[in-house]
Amino acid sequence: MSYHLMSLLWILASVPFLIFSVQRLVYELHMMQLNTYRNDRYGAWLKAKGPRRFKDLLPLLAGAPLIFIGGFVAELIAVLLWGLFYLIFVQTRDKTPPKKPLVFTKRATRLYVTVLAIYFLPAIAILLLIVANEGATMLVRGVFLLLLALLPFLSPLFIVAANTFMQPFEEHQQEKFFDEAHDLLAEQQNLLKIAITGSYGKTSVKHILNRMLEEKYYTLMPPGSYNTPMGITKIIRGQLKPMHQAFVTEMGAKQQGDIAELCALVEPGYGIITALGEAHLESFGSFETIVDTKFELAEALPEDGVAVLNFDDPAIRDNAYRVKGRVISYGIESPDLDYWAADIRYHYRGTEFTLCTKDGAKEEFRSQLLGIHNVYNIVAAAAMAHDLGVSFKQMKRAVSALPPVEHRLELKTTANGLNIIDDAFNANPVGAAAAMEVLGQIEGGKKFLITPGMVELGAKEYEENKKFGVHAAAVCDYIALVGEKQTEALKDGILSAGFPEDQLFIAQNLNEANTFVYGKAGKGDFVLYENDLPDTYNE
Repeated sequence: MSYHLMSLLWILASVPFLIFSVQRLVYELHMMQLNTYRNDRYGAWLKAKGPRRFKDLLPLLAGAPLIFIGGFVAELIAVLLWGLFYLIFVQTRDKTPPKKPLVFTKRATRLYVTVLAIYFLPAIAILLLIVANEGATMLVRGVFLLLLALLPFLSPLFIVAANTFMQPFEEHQQEKFFDEAHDLLAEQQNLLKIAITGSYGKTSVKHILNRMLEEKYYTLMPPGSYNTPMGITKIIRGQLKPMHQAFVTEMGAKQQGDIAELCALVEPGYGIITALGEAHLESFGSFETIVDTKFELAEALPEDGVAVLNFDDPAIRDNAYRVKGRVISYGIESPDLDYWAADIRYHYRGTEFTLCTKDGAKEEFRSQLLGIHNVYNIVAAAAMAHDLGVSFKQMKRAVSALPPVEHRLELKTTANGLNIIDDAFNANPVGAAAAMEVLGQIEGGKKFLITPGMVELGAKEYEENKKFGVHAAAVCDYIALVGEKQTEALKDGILSAGFPEDQLFIAQNLNEANTFVYGKAGKGDFVLYENDLPDTYNE
């Protein structure tokens, strides 16, 4: 076989390698985006949850014939192995659509182009040395092949290198956009700026409050879970108009200082702190740090500002002294509240309760939202809206028309009469307990649970998931757990409570769980989806 024909074989056999490399880099870009382009967070994810792709090293075997045997037959075996391994990798890749897809924003596109350049410049150079270097020994070409085979395995290093290289430019861009958004907000001196934070409930409170304020004001609210500096900045720069009278935003955090940064952008005059818990404990390190971080909002409010605080939460009540301005308390159980809910009733169509105020007013509220935690959310929003001049009549109208927030105890009924309770956005101890309470109190048919459990709870993750399992065992007729490793604590809790083993199913993925449940559920039954693990937690 001629040298030119062998070179052509090497080129053809390397096409699957190039395709696989692109797929791997897209995946790493996606994970970097989910970790907010932070190398430290991406590194922590890679260490804790990242896949161990040692199968990527199998193509190293293609270099063995060149290094240890040599000759025409050895090279033919090498080129066939090289192409075959990557062809198999390309064909057998996971084709499951991601739960939160990669978004090719301008930043993601810049990073992608950079990582392609950093990766493929050496890759193409090495490939050319293998193909075109006719005078090189088999040993040298075999070493080059080993280097080439290592590149996909080292793709996390390439994405980190590209991200590091682009960081100064991205920081400059972010600072520029951040300053523009800050100035746009500052120019509208009469704009009501309301910020909401907490470990749980902030997105729901944002939606409820915005709908209440729409009864009186022209409002702007970032959609979905936009709660990062760049997410909020994007909405301000793109959508804020002079006619807006109120801006309602949530503020998320994964480490100390995140809320302070957002407050420097928005400069809110009003704030709500919903609840404090151990969500994202892995990144915060301690519950005390979580408290300090969330109260960065309270401390940023001006002396004439207003903080609406959940006094049923001991950590919030104990830290209310940090507020320089006026405090409005709300809750259900505590005494001496400014706003509270009483006589709570809920059923499969929603919730009813009496909203009470410190001055003796009482109003009946009806909502399609399910769960005790949504009662808290409505009362928090009502306390703020009422202080801003929205009447009870206006609030009641807003609440009655509110659809459930997507994937947060959202009730749906299928054509064949099966009731789906979608609480898949995320799960935390408070939300999971509320979901179990709703499922337990709804009258109807059999109760099914599909869940992968809770994540990002740090040292208490096992304990909280086991507790969740005990609660689920008391409520459910059938349970499908998604992910064998991820749900060990849940399984321990469920079985310790005496749940029948033949009614518990451990699924490898969501499709398997659905097959199990829908094979047993029928008209009038209830299926609760509790949590939907982010792509960074796929087993």
